[in-house]
Amino acid sequence: MALSSRFVFLSLLAAAAALQPAAPLAPARARPMISRGLGRLASPAGMRAAAELTAAAPPPEGTSVSAAVINLAKNIVGSGVLALAAGVAAFSGARVALLPALLLLAAIGAISGYTFSVIGRVGEAVGADTYRDTWAKVFGEKSGILPDATVVFMTAVAALGYAIIIGDSFASIASLAGATGIAATPNAWIIFLSLFVLLPLSLLRDLSSLAVGSVIGNAGTLYTMLFMCLRLADGSYRAGGKYASLIAASARPSFATTRPLLNPSIFVLVSMLASAFLAHYNAPKFYKELQPPADGSSKGPTFNLVCAIGFGGAALLMGAVMAAGFLTFGQASQGLILNNYATADPLAFLARVGIGASIIFSFPLNFVGLREGVLGMLGLKAKASKASVHYITTISLLCLTNGAALVMKDLGLVVSLGGAILGSALVYIFPALMAVFEKKGATSKVEKKLNIFLTGLGFFFAGLGAVMSIKSAA
Repeated sequence: MALSSRFVFLSLLAAAAALQPAAPLAPARARPMISRGLGRLASPAGMRAAAELTAAAPPPEGTSVSAAVINLAKNIVGSGVLALAAGVAAFSGARVALLPALLLLAAIGAISGYTFSVIGRVGEAVGADTYRDTWAKVFGEKSGILPDATVVFMTAVAALGYAIIIGDSFASIASLAGATGIAATPNAWIIFLSLFVLLPLSLLRDLSSLAVGSVIGNAGTLYTMLFMCLRLADGSYRAGGKYASLIAASARPSFATTRPLLNPSIFVLVSMLASAFLAHYNAPKFYKELQPPADGSSKGPTFNLVCAIGFGGAALLMGAVMAAGFLTFGQASQGLILNNYATADPLAFLARVGIGASIIFSFPLNFVGLREGVLGMLGLKAKASKASVHYITTISLLCLTNGAALVMKDLGLVVSLGGAILGSALVYIFPALMAVFEKKGATSKVEKKLNIFLTGLGFFFAGLGAVMSIKSAA
């Protein structure tokens, strides 16, 4: 499956290189490369903020291919991957369902890698280094509100997802420490941490001290993948296993199913994958900062290689987490897969601590993007330095997002619904429209026809994915 996935990525992106015009794009001056921590839930604004804090400046000639690949993979993979097993369970509980799920992951990863490449090439052609500016250069300055609003809502969804994970993770940790009653409930921890940890961190003007969150996020995600694979292999959660009797009946492995293997609920997983592969907000910067070829030719083929390896590596890690979770718990897989594991499982405890800590550090990085986006849409960006505006906006938005987490508990629904509507726009619809209507020669006539199809596919994914996400949660 890994070879098949890599072949799909390389084939589609190689085709993109062949389709783009031969005329080289103007070389860009080097800028700091973007990277980010892995604790995000598909948040472009959050990954941008974390990136600016954690990445080292590239050499004068630009960022190397290897550095670009690593940074891209870090941009892609986040804690939203912990919901993918529930995406498989949404359409089938049979073990064989993992096969179409992995094929779907590879296909959507390939499409996402291609559209990432499109944004980078169009951005270079029109002279823009942000997603918003690339769109505005193609469709006009006034239209920039569309990607801006989409990113703001996507960042708000990310903040909601963060709060859900924080509540569940720290409630489980508290239970293991012997806490009972209200002290072991997710809502109590959401309120407590929001008041005494997240609010002070979100009010900080200088977030450079939170750069350690990137390291913690990377380590936490990799550890969680290894832990889940180990528990699948040692059978601790199978009937009669060491921890099987220590989890709720609703969380125990179940592979019974009465539905056909392929049914409309598969679009819940499709929607989740749109969020899982979202890194597109930084595509123009990645292209501009990439080291140009020594012969002065276009960076397009090299950029496509970076996309292929970066998205391919991310797909492999996502596939491992999705497979380990689903093959362990089947149809019982929960929206936050760590909730399936016993509180008394010491390795699961470490995973919760790692993910919880990474979210604590990552939350303010995402939140600053949400706050700046909202102020920009309200025309108050020039007043952001005022203490009154800063405090009122921060407290209001924190109450809104974390207050919603007190009621909404299904991380899978948050990821799938956000991915269906917002992720589909940022990953499929907007990039395809930019490719179709740009007039600087970044895409050929054949490629424009391909992107007309991708535009329709994006609207289809958004509509049906949203309906099925809501229906599956009902």
